[in-house]
Amino acid sequence: MLALIAGGFYVKALRAELADAQDATRTAQETVGRRDATIAELQRKALDDARDLAQLEAKRQSIAAELLQSETDFEALKNENDELRAWADGALPDDVVRLYNRPAITGADEYHSAMRARRALHAAGDDPAHE
Repeated sequence: MLALIAGGFYVKALRAELADAQDATRTAQETVGRRDATIAELQRKALDDARDLAQLEAKRQSIAAELLQSETDFEALKNENDELRAWADGALPDDVVRLYNRPAITGADEYHSAMRARRALHAAGDDPAHE
């Protein structure tokens, strides 16, 4: 009789272990499923970012080509026209020189305060072409 009772407790303990193992398996499968979904989402975002980067690079190259063409056209016009050459070789107006002489914005806080104050901005290191 004692063996049957002990056997019943043993079977009950085994069933509890089996239930715990099944719960652990289910939790692990859910975790793996979430991980796989996260990996798939990150891969999709990486592909989207790569496509966006390629589009931006194509636009940048297009803009660079247009700028080069504009500079080439301006130089050609400047070489053909004495008045235009004299104007281009002349000094910049004082107001324009003053804009270029402002210190460059070098940080986010300076940029934010410049935007709030509606100050004109220029890239760091930009010097006036003519003084």
